[in-house]
Amino acid sequence: TMGKNMSVSNLKQPSLDDGVTSPLIQSNDAATDSYRPVTAELMVHPGYPSQPHQGGCGEGPDDFSQSTDRLHELNTLRDPLVLNYYRQQGILLCAFKDF
Repeated sequence: TMGKNMSVSNLKQPSLDDGVTSPLIQSNDAATDSYRPVTAELMVHPGYPSQPHQGGCGEGPDDFSQSTDRLHELNTLRDPLVLNYYRQQGILLCAFKDF
């Protein structure tokens, strides 16, 4: 989902490698009362393109930090369609520091 590959439809269809049912389609079966919350990390780098010689991580700006892909990620993550969908599905967005 990184950069220009990030889209509303991609954000609605997470892929969990550990075989756990996606939180978007997980159901609370009344017969078993076995609902188990799932925590998934969506690693993104939204923001504004950095100027040459500014920003970036560690060793300074790289191609991604200077690209418009960061702005695309920011705009996609702020899209009302994504935010409303997550709200309807009971998906809570938080920062890593919230854990």
